Amino acid sequence: MKKRSLLGAALAVLLMFSCQKENSQENSSLVSKTEQENWQTAKLDAKFADSQKQVTAYLFPTDAMAKLVETPNVEYVQFVLGYSDNTLQIKVIGVDKTGKEFASVDSKILNETSDIDKLAALKASNSKTSKGSALLNDHLILPNVALDGINAWQKKLNTLSDLDEVLSYEGQRFRYYTLEAAIVADMVKDKNTANIGLFLGLNPIGKVTTILIGLDKNNSIKKTSISGKTASADVYDASRPCPPYGDPEPANQ
Repeated sequence: MKKRSLLGAALAVLLMFSCQKENSQENSSLVSKTEQENWQTAKLDAKFADSQKQVTAYLFPTDAMAKLVETPNVEYVQFVLGYSDNTLQIKVIGVDKTGKEFASVDSKILNETSDIDKLAALKASNSKTSKGSALLNDHLILPNVALDGINAWQKKLNTLSDLDEVLSYEGQRFRYYTLEAAIVADMVKDKNTANIGLFLGLNPIGKVTTILIGLDKNNSIKKTSISGKTASADVYDASRPCPPYGDPEPANQ
């Protein structure tokens, strides 16, 4: 009887733990939804700017991103925006043509200000690799142009000027950015790329965009010149913000 009682108690504890785990997973999903809603009403003031200036990049592990784009039916990736702790939060989801979500990857914020110096490799690079796909070539940008965009965003944060304007379209704040999954698939092919770094920058029309750069295990940009000062990593942009492109809200979020 004692053994049976102990077994019953152990089973009860196990079941309770399982329920708690399930609830935790559900809460995590709800928090993500809440963060997305919070982003739409967040006050972009000095607290936001001071916190955001500490963000160098959002890191997405290459192995997780490879699994995401290899998921059946995933044709696009969407970088979804949220807000907590006075900081912009970003995760990526894999979707089909209708916007239905099939997989997701959370980012880790790289917030060591000293890592900004690692971007110097972009300054010396004024050429880009020609790819065998028109799609890939359309999204490639010059590394030094990417650096100009990143610096322009930092300047906006320093001056607190027009933050709402650069993060919105006709008064509606951006919800996510969409990019073809094939772009990410190309980036994860490089075995020396440990993380895909998402950097925020301003595009030629002065709006915040996402700039994707492959980073090594030290979260540094790869260099190949004799001097070791020129970036060799491909730099991608031209993600489409919503609004105006796409559904005003990601599906199944």
